[in-house]
Amino acid sequence: MEATRLNPRERPARFASVVVEELANEIIRGALSEGEILPTEPVLCEQFAFSRTVIREALKMLEERGLVRVEQGRGTTVQPRAMWNLLDPLVLRIALSYDEDLRLLDELVEVRMLLEREMAGAAAGRITQEELAALEQTISDMEGAYDDYESFRTFDQRFHAIVMKASGNEVGLTIVRVIHRHGDVTPPLAGRTSRAQLERTAREHKGIYAALAEGDGDLAGDRIAAHIESAWAERRRRGRRKRS
Repeated sequence: MEATRLNPRERPARFASVVVEELANEIIRGALSEGEILPTEPVLCEQFAFSRTVIREALKMLEERGLVRVEQGRGTTVQPRAMWNLLDPLVLRIALSYDEDLRLLDELVEVRMLLEREMAGAAAGRITQEELAALEQTISDMEGAYDDYESFRTFDQRFHAIVMKASGNEVGLTIVRVIHRHGDVTPPLAGRTSRAQLERTAREHKGIYAALAEGDGDLAGDRIAAHIESAWAERRRRGRRKRS
């Protein structure tokens, strides 16, 4: 059997991800503060037991995410939070792990609400019969999953994905997808969701579906925004009760 040939960049990139994960954690949690100079490449090589090639790749990856700035002759400087790419999956995941006051989640929900309002409005004038049928089926699946929160949540996300795709806004879809994947409220924060709450969620999705089927973009946008806002308000309340 012929041996598989590896891209020579694959191994450095894989090792570099280990360095990126640790340094990103240090920066995002504040152990490395804004304006601080990272250790030199030789020191980082010794600290992580990787080659200079790996360390340079890691610093490049951190710079691409806005976490550091690499300057020849000055070293690698930690960047302010305003420069971070908070929609990068790694940065967002780590930042959310330190989001004790839920401020970042609040901002993500606000962005999601604004985007989905506009995109649902656009979808009302573009949605196909096939997509409407898929939404109808997804609502039915939600109603059959009241006793399975994880499945219900998957169907909920599928519904929103269909609406966003129907809008034809590829950039908006990409942003919303990242927020859904990494910024959605996790089950431990959501707590024990009652059947009544899930039934209300399904009814709200039916209302969104009805507005889309009627081609009423303003109503579809208002309903999807209200749904996102009310769902987050309830989950945030449960989150505060859990922490108290």
